[in-house]
Amino acid sequence: MVQENRIVKNFLEMVKISSPSKNERAIGDYLINVLKELGLEVTEDNAGEINGGNCGNIIGVLKAEGKKKYLFSAHMDTVVPCEKINPIVENGIIKSDGTSVLGGDDKGGIAAIIEMLQVIKENKLDHPEIVVVFSMAEEIGLLGSKAFEIEKYSIDYGFILDSSGKPGKIITKAPSAARGKLTIVGKPAHAGISPENGINALTVAAHAITKIKLGRVDAETTSNIGVVSGGQATNIVMPTVELDYEARSLSNEKLNLLLEETFEIFEKVCKEFGATFENKVNVEYPGFALDDNEKVIEIVMDACKKIDLKGETASSGGGSDTNIYNSKGIPSVNLAVGMTKVHTLEEYIEIKDLVDLSKMLVEIIKG
Repeated sequence: MVQENRIVKNFLEMVKISSPSKNERAIGDYLINVLKELGLEVTEDNAGEINGGNCGNIIGVLKAEGKKKYLFSAHMDTVVPCEKINPIVENGIIKSDGTSVLGGDDKGGIAAIIEMLQVIKENKLDHPEIVVVFSMAEEIGLLGSKAFEIEKYSIDYGFILDSSGKPGKIITKAPSAARGKLTIVGKPAHAGISPENGINALTVAAHAITKIKLGRVDAETTSNIGVVSGGQATNIVMPTVELDYEARSLSNEKLNLLLEETFEIFEKVCKEFGATFENKVNVEYPGFALDDNEKVIEIVMDACKKIDLKGETASSGGGSDTNIYNSKGIPSVNLAVGMTKVHTLEEYIEIKDLVDLSKMLVEIIKG
């Protein structure tokens, strides 16, 4: 039922359509036409307008009155560079030509969903009511799923296709994440004539950084300063420094304690030096943890067995739209697509993985 040539054709067509975050219009229009041709009721919401993008979430519904309602979702945007993607098919692998990402994150997920819908239509398969969501701006903060009014659809289970790894891997745990800027405001002065009249913001930041927890805090928690910016000239005592900070944890309690401790240290050190501390770090998305006996996991495990795939649960260190849907009360899992070395110029995906994933989705809807 699943057709490899068709999956590859659709995937190659989509990755060639540039779709950086907040600029998904071209791929959105492409997907609207595909979903309509497959007989779904198609709408576009106002997520683009809300988030300053040129395309909203694309939503398709395949009705099945009185049946359970399943959500299948993947995101449309890709990280840069993605302006001119030239995919290469070689030895069963689709890869980037080395000048851009491939875009398998997440057009591999989209391709599998489209193939599932093709198989349903061609074979007139019985199916649950299917709600398809192709979200915008996932890569820059899950913006599309946050804006999506999923409550309107009364979804029973969610299947999000957005994890690296081989099909069969089921992400059932993912962390909460906090991100934002920590700013230290010192005082400028001439570095050669009167440095003692200034307060070097970088010096203050350095003292605080030696006291906070960074890197792998514990098995569930990480903390990182990724970008440091500030200063005006070598002859001026640095008046301000900004630190781009993030922290993640599978435990909401641990994340909150880590943030509280980090902010207190910066406050204390700034006070000691006479500097000012400004904190613009916020929790960006909540984590989730599903028990292994959840029905949504059982559904995927059963589908894997039917096509001789090894189904296994795992936790992730990253967030996805799955975090948002779980926070809105929809039991949801993030399924591995097969994409490898994502967000790099060496990204690739195996054709077999695209096929296996599509087969799995067909078995999920067959029940």
